[in-house]
Amino acid sequence: MPRRVFSQQSWSIRSRVMLLLLAPLVPLIGMWLLGTTASLGPATNLLDVKSGVDMFGTPAYELVSELQAERALSMRLVSGGAGAATELDTQRAETDAALAEFRRLTGSDDAESAASALTRQHLAAVGKALEELPLGRAVVDTRQYDRVQIMRLYSDIIDRTFGLYGSVSGLDDHELNRQAGTVIALTEARELYARENALVSATIAGGGMSPAERAEVVALVGLQRRAHDTATRYLHPDDADRYTAILDSAAYLRLRAVEDRLADLGRPAPAIDATQWSADYAAVDGKLYELESAAASRTIDATMPAATAILLRLALAGGVGLIVIVVLVLVSRRVARSVIHRINALRTQALHVAEHSLPDVVARLRTGADVDVDAEVPPPPATVSDELDELENAFALVQRTAVASAVQEATLRNGLNQVFLNIGRRSQVLLHRQLALLDAMERRVTDPQDLEDLYRVDHLGARMRRHAEDLVILAGAKPGRGWRHPVPVHDVMRSAVSEVEEFTRITVVPPQELALRGRAVSDVIHLLAELLENATAYSPRDTHVTVAGQLLPNGYAVEIEDRGVGMPASAVDEANGRLADPPDFDPAHSSRLGLFVVARLAARHGIRVTLRPSPYGGLTAVVLLPRELVVDDNATAPPATPAVPAAVAVPIAALTAGPQSAQVVEGTSTPAAAAADDSGPQTEAELPVRAPQTHLAAPLRNEPLIVLDTAADSGSTPSARPAERTRSILTSLLAGAHRGRAAATVRTSPTPPAGTPAAAEPPEEPTS
Repeated sequence: MPRRVFSQQSWSIRSRVMLLLLAPLVPLIGMWLLGTTASLGPATNLLDVKSGVDMFGTPAYELVSELQAERALSMRLVSGGAGAATELDTQRAETDAALAEFRRLTGSDDAESAASALTRQHLAAVGKALEELPLGRAVVDTRQYDRVQIMRLYSDIIDRTFGLYGSVSGLDDHELNRQAGTVIALTEARELYARENALVSATIAGGGMSPAERAEVVALVGLQRRAHDTATRYLHPDDADRYTAILDSAAYLRLRAVEDRLADLGRPAPAIDATQWSADYAAVDGKLYELESAAASRTIDATMPAATAILLRLALAGGVGLIVIVVLVLVSRRVARSVIHRINALRTQALHVAEHSLPDVVARLRTGADVDVDAEVPPPPATVSDELDELENAFALVQRTAVASAVQEATLRNGLNQVFLNIGRRSQVLLHRQLALLDAMERRVTDPQDLEDLYRVDHLGARMRRHAEDLVILAGAKPGRGWRHPVPVHDVMRSAVSEVEEFTRITVVPPQELALRGRAVSDVIHLLAELLENATAYSPRDTHVTVAGQLLPNGYAVEIEDRGVGMPASAVDEANGRLADPPDFDPAHSSRLGLFVVARLAARHGIRVTLRPSPYGGLTAVVLLPRELVVDDNATAPPATPAVPAAVAVPIAALTAGPQSAQVVEGTSTPAAAAADDSGPQTEAELPVRAPQTHLAAPLRNEPLIVLDTAADSGSTPSARPAERTRSILTSLLAGAHRGRAAATVRTSPTPPAGTPAAAEPPEEPTS
């Protein structure tokens, strides 16, 4: 499946062209996005730091200030300072207010969305430390901790808060990040100074400093001095001057002198003036706070111009890049649409030619219409502008060649049809002349054996005439035989049987007294003869082929059933398809010429021919004649035509042959041409008229009924007939045949031939 998706064979032309034109834009868009992100990141970072300071830094700083004040009062309370309890209660209320504000700001939705992962981590640590504040207050109130332990209790919460400072002050800009680090370092150094002050003030209030407390003070002095040295290393020149002024102030020098004496552990702890210490510390701490605030303000103020500069660069670079990309996309899309439009137009033209134009030309050529190649496909222009024009011209040349080839093929096909028609007509002329000679010879011959041979030759001529008509049908013309008046259906069946080589194997079931309209007689005889020929050819010689007819509400059905080997179901379906929709004749399928002829004849009259398996293992061909082709025999027969008695007309071969004699159902005759069998081809040249009942005996008028020997069905050998009886039968048959010939001669010749009796009225008038 993935290979199918990424295979170019599954892509449309539109996809390929768009990919070809827009693919170079992908790296450009990627570079633009990368540059925009790189420029947007620092600006976003600055804005995030500003928001972080407002939402986290400021409330945390306020909370630290209140915790520092509460820490100092708690240590004084443990030392027994006067009035410390009241001040502590007031300070705790202020601390709780600052804590509530801190939790409100840091717990808001805006803070949640703006906080980074590191900020959330430090917020959780601060919150956990603040949960221990009520317990620490209880310990202070019960005096369970000393001053150092209380200092460490509050200092631990404040240290957690300093971690939160660092998480919100990370800047991508190096200079601003350094300045922010300086501010935080100043804050931490001032916190160490506050711890030192709280412990010294508590020991002064408590009346003395223990060695452990002195050691803790000395440690804090060292930490805060080191912290201030580190914090002031990268101060702004203005801030550096301010810090130098603090170090040179008298208050700071007095505090430093006390610190130095405390640090000299070899001497006893010096006496410290509480009032002076508090005043000096307040002055120095105020100056340090101002220094810290100035540095913080300078850092915050510097973030906005930096962010503005970055956004300006982003707007210029990103905007220009975006405009370039949009222009390139529009140009690429316009070029792609132009190419795709021309390709789609060429595709539409190709499909129109393949599905409409060329089939329409071929259809008109098949109907014989003239087609002008230049009118159908104009010559392509001589000038071209690009490769697509060359492709369009090449396709036009291909189309022109295809139309010219179709015209040439149609011309060749028409020529072949004319050849077929010419050969068929010439063969018909010769065959009619041959049959006319056979008629004359049959009149003169009286010997039974010679007469039988002549009838066999006559029968072969009738079959040859049908094959000649096949050529005429292949050429798209109509055979020459035709009738003006309806012909009885049983005569049509017998005429079809008479044109089959093994007619002795065909059994005709008596049909109803109906007639077939004259315009369809010739084609129906030919159609039935082809089906009967096929049935006898593909069935054993010792089996019979049955022909039966029946009138139905939708027409008249003729069933031809053989007992042969049959056909596969697929072959039957294919044959029925060809019979329902006759295709063009393909010389490569000349072995199926009979099927093609049957399909052409059936289509000409709306006859439906269907093949189906027979219960005996062979095939049954059902020929359904339309209802309008079948009429009542008695109601439509010409009044001047004499009635034909229900006599039995048998070919000479049937009378003289032994077990292979034709089987005749009682009340019917063997195949015979009707009273109007054929009249010659319908061409402009006058052709010899084929007299009725020449190759089979005519219906007997006022002759005794000939009773057939049915030994062929029983399997026994018939008894030999006396020669005189055979001669009498032949004489009777010839008399009937001569009457039929005479009737035909009267219709075609102004003067009857000498020695030929004229019929009172012709049984049927064939058309010429």
